[in-house]
Amino acid sequence: MFLTKDDRKISIIGALLLLGLTLTTGITVYNAMRQQIETVLGRGLTGALDGKALLFETRIEKGIEDTRALSLRPFIVQFMVELNENLENETARNNLTRNVNSLTQIGFSAAVIYDRNNNVLSQVGTFSSYENPVIPLDAEGNVKLIWDNSFVLQTTVDVFNQGHKIGKITSEMKLPNLTRSFMEIKSAGSSAELLICAKLPQNYRTLACLIRDSSTVRFTHISTNIDRDHISPKEMALSGKSGVASALDYRNVPVIEAFTSLPTLGLLMTLKLNQEELFLPVNDKLKDIILYLVAMISAEILLLNWFIRKLINSEKAARQAKIKAEEYSTELTKKEKELRERLKEMTCLYEIRRTMELEVSIDGVCQKILKYLNAALQSPDTSASEIVVNDKRYVSEDHDKKRLIEADSSNIIEIFKPARQSERRAIFNAFIQSDIFIDHENKGYIRIYYERDVPDSRVEEQKLIDAIASDLESWIEFRKLEEALVSVAEGQVHKIGQELHDNIGQQIAAVAFQAGALELQVSDAQVPRAQLTELAASIVEQTQSLVINIKQLSKVLLPFELEANGLVTALETLATGVSATYNVECRFESNLGEEDLGSVIALNLYRVAQEAVNNAMTHGKAEHILISLMVNEAEKKLIHLMIRDDGHGFDESHIKNNFFSGMGIKIMHYRAKQLNGKLTILKRNESGIEVHFIVPLDQGENA
Repeated sequence: MFLTKDDRKISIIGALLLLGLTLTTGITVYNAMRQQIETVLGRGLTGALDGKALLFETRIEKGIEDTRALSLRPFIVQFMVELNENLENETARNNLTRNVNSLTQIGFSAAVIYDRNNNVLSQVGTFSSYENPVIPLDAEGNVKLIWDNSFVLQTTVDVFNQGHKIGKITSEMKLPNLTRSFMEIKSAGSSAELLICAKLPQNYRTLACLIRDSSTVRFTHISTNIDRDHISPKEMALSGKSGVASALDYRNVPVIEAFTSLPTLGLLMTLKLNQEELFLPVNDKLKDIILYLVAMISAEILLLNWFIRKLINSEKAARQAKIKAEEYSTELTKKEKELRERLKEMTCLYEIRRTMELEVSIDGVCQKILKYLNAALQSPDTSASEIVVNDKRYVSEDHDKKRLIEADSSNIIEIFKPARQSERRAIFNAFIQSDIFIDHENKGYIRIYYERDVPDSRVEEQKLIDAIASDLESWIEFRKLEEALVSVAEGQVHKIGQELHDNIGQQIAAVAFQAGALELQVSDAQVPRAQLTELAASIVEQTQSLVINIKQLSKVLLPFELEANGLVTALETLATGVSATYNVECRFESNLGEEDLGSVIALNLYRVAQEAVNNAMTHGKAEHILISLMVNEAEKKLIHLMIRDDGHGFDESHIKNNFFSGMGIKIMHYRAKQLNGKLTILKRNESGIEVHFIVPLDQGENA
């Protein structure tokens, strides 16, 4: 059947309409897919970049704070002052060198200390080469991020003493976590590039950039865009903005670029992907779509309807995918926020515990706790912190926050019952609190006050201040124990000095007097020989008594048997001496061979045995004592000292009256802690007690 002219026109017009409609639909779908892919990938790039930026900011700021902490170390400042006064002071130089050499054990790869005239006082480690790429983090050049096949943070801080500069410290610290994060970009795509840039101090229109692509790491300088009509992502990052945008990069290649800034460090970071790679799957599918459209055109109107229905279904699927992607993005954002809060809390605890290792005063510790605690709060602008301990009160420095604490007490109600751990229960109130217990007594509390109603998320902050209160309790108790140990040591020195003055000194004076009398009588020929002999015998007798007293005093200061013959012989001698002196049956047994325990472990084991035996005789009135020293036969990793007696033991009244808080038992617990060991005191079923002191053997002289 032949087609008429009008039929041909209709066919041509229909075909053209179908072609136009199909092409329009195809282009619309293509653009929608491009936008969808660009949006989803942009969010993915932004999430990945934000994670890397947070890691960079946290690690670099921590490294800077670690170096600043070095400049505040009292011993380093003291030795620098002495060397500034006299460069030839070898004692101060050696002490400073020992302190500097220890820095490599706490994370620093290199460090150097200068005096006020820039003379090198001490140095440890090897600094990065000046030829390595450097990204300045401040205008003065005191903080630099160096690329030496890995990231190295170089920090220079001035050291002050009483307001005067006495020198400076320059340190380097390797940052493996940043290096790993910087190198791992292949998951973003084969054309992905990660840039870390900073403005050059001498030229603010030029950026010093470290670029990581799929194969290499290179350093280059990039000029900022001077065309104000087209602001580049890097310029937006320099102005403090974050986001994702399409742009032409420095290679004039179209890219999708996520950007963010680290204002505290003066850095900007971008993560980009070539648009060609981004839309490669779409372009590959476009060829199939064109063939498909040609087939549909040949099928005319029926196939057109089928195609439209399929297109509608595809559009619905795309919208559903977009909705799901947005839901996932919202959920990820929420999780990211929660992780950021937990990271702030972990950082707060880490900084507080690090501060407790460096600070020696409770005022300094409490002030640092308030500083780091306020930074970790979820609503720091509407919150305030307070610490009360040992009748002293510390509050946040911000005056606007102080007014929250000083407000009328009728407006401040407890949000958590001031109880301990699991007994704490949440009620509707306006502050949270964690009590501070020292030696089982309530000595204060930590509080966080809130200006508005408190949501359920404050439960996490309750856990945070509980952990801080627990750390503060341990720190205060440890400081009290150290002070008690110093007091005991001073008492022993005073006792020994008094013994030397009152007993041995008097005996020596008497011997000297009699020797002078003997000298006078020998020169007198009329003095009988028997009288001279008697006087000489008296001098010999007093001298022998003096030697015995000196030996007894020396044994108190240093167990010579332990130094000369080892721990086993020393404990045997201790048991024999107790049996002979106090009329007590004291036995010793051991399976220890010729193992070298190390002088530190041996001395502590001997002192614990002395204290336990003394307690058994003095407090327990024991008649039979067993000292046992055993080593694990199979692995030989633990040594077990046990002292058992049949004395009075202890009862519940002793526990209620803090019987186990005496200085001797505290010192035994302290020795166990210093050796990473464990001290246990048990009540025997028959009578008496058992003291078990277990110490690992793999620590050597480092205990």
